[in-house]
Amino acid sequence: MLDAVVLPADMPAPLAAEWRWWAAKHLQGAIAAEEKMGKEGRTDEVRASVTEMAARLTPTKEKAGRAAATDGVLRLLNQAHWAEGWLHQLTGRGPRPVAEQDLQDIALIVADYLQRWADDAAAQVAQNRANGYGPPSTPQITKALTAAVQDFARTVLGPNCRVYRELRLPVVPDGKGRYGRADVVICLPLLPDLVIELDSRPNPASAQKLAFARDAGAFPLWVRFGEGGIDKIDGVIVLDLRETVRGVCDDQPVTGAS
Repeated sequence: MLDAVVLPADMPAPLAAEWRWWAAKHLQGAIAAEEKMGKEGRTDEVRASVTEMAARLTPTKEKAGRAAATDGVLRLLNQAHWAEGWLHQLTGRGPRPVAEQDLQDIALIVADYLQRWADDAAAQVAQNRANGYGPPSTPQITKALTAAVQDFARTVLGPNCRVYRELRLPVVPDGKGRYGRADVVICLPLLPDLVIELDSRPNPASAQKLAFARDAGAFPLWVRFGEGGIDKIDGVIVLDLRETVRGVCDDQPVTGAS
């Protein structure tokens, strides 16, 4: 049914894949409505609707630019995408990484905040362990770290910044079939966006997403904790919290805790 729809020649293949997934979901609902609820003609209506959406789905440079200049989010198929990333992709411009000193300065501020967070978290975990509770799991630590990054944006960068989780980027990591998503994106007035990945182990997909963010002119930061080595990527700063968070991850009771 969808194979008969002619997609625009300028539609990126990954966006076409997203459209097919979205359109199939809507058509399945329409077919069910006809078969189970007697809504005749619903499938034809939805097919016309998804076909019309395909014709206007690919964003223009102007649309991406407006989104980047407002809240930083470009909405496609009810999904939130990083507007600056799309603007970079659509303009076909070359890499434009931020100045190295500026990147180091913002990384130092983030690292200092997360260091203090980790110290407080380790002390709390030690107290919990002394009270007989088990250690937090890696997903729990990741969730808490993500919340700490969001708190950093609101308390340190100020109320005018916008913080997003899981914004899609117009890049498909190797071995994946869909657009990658950034763990946290912080949009700041008059400053480049921060694109932040958080990982407990080496993750090639994160490296690719951050390299794209670097080329698009963002501050790319990689928060690493847990196990495994750390890859060096030009123009991307890694915040190495492996030792700092060790007390949070440790599955042994902390000696001397009270």
